[in-house]
Amino acid sequence: FDQNGKVDIGIMEKLVDFLIVHGIDGFLPCGTTGEGMLLSIEERKLVAETVVRQNGGRVYIMVHTGCITTAETIELTLHARAIGADCASVITPYFFSYDDEALFEYYMAVANIVPDFPIALYSYPGNAKQGISLELFTRLRDSAPNITALKLSDPNLIRFQEYVQAGGEQFCTLCGVDALALPALSVGGVGQVSGNSNVFPEVFCKLYNAYMAGDLQEAQRQQVMINRIRAILKDDLAYFKAAMRLRGIPVGDPRPPLRKLDVKELAEMEIGIQELGLL
Repeated sequence: FDQNGKVDIGIMEKLVDFLIVHGIDGFLPCGTTGEGMLLSIEERKLVAETVVRQNGGRVYIMVHTGCITTAETIELTLHARAIGADCASVITPYFFSYDDEALFEYYMAVANIVPDFPIALYSYPGNAKQGISLELFTRLRDSAPNITALKLSDPNLIRFQEYVQAGGEQFCTLCGVDALALPALSVGGVGQVSGNSNVFPEVFCKLYNAYMAGDLQEAQRQQVMINRIRAILKDDLAYFKAAMRLRGIPVGDPRPPLRKLDVKELAEMEIGIQELGLL
């Protein structure tokens, strides 16, 4: 955001280029790290359009389109397809409690409106109140051919492996817990959707590349570095944004009611980052 709290297109374009230069393989704009839930529908469309345009086909783009209502989710999913995104990521509708039948109808309504467009299920029970049960996941995978991926933000590695096995070889299961980046790959995950990687993308890329090259020792070293990054940035958006300034990308402050860091927090974070030796 700019100083007036509006979406800053110029800085967003700079962030896209920064991340691609440092090796990332894809974007998930408007997700839970990207303040998607605090943006208006029109702002979410603007962010998605900006990322797709600036990317220029260089890497994969999965636009997060999940909303609290089915109608808004469908509107944003249709928009994502229209602007040339590769996929839509759809979190479970939040705040209210939903049973599996309600969630099945929700996801099928979205998937059926764009049968030619890939949909990624997004399960984040810690923030959205409910996740996607294994039974619901299997039912959705079997009912909608365009549901081809799952992002699972759950610290239970056993559960993650269960979804990998249920999805099968052709299904794309992504991890959303940075502490599990390497363990998730080792049990069949295909990649990481990360908040911390906005600040230090090169560490995550080094882990992935080392693992794919069979260099487990180097991958383990990078996981340790990721854990140190997490301890400093606290998996917190305000820390991510403040740290981005240190990398030359002034992305602005969090949108209220999220707050920015105070002077003490900023000083402690800067010392911690300097000690990492990554700047």
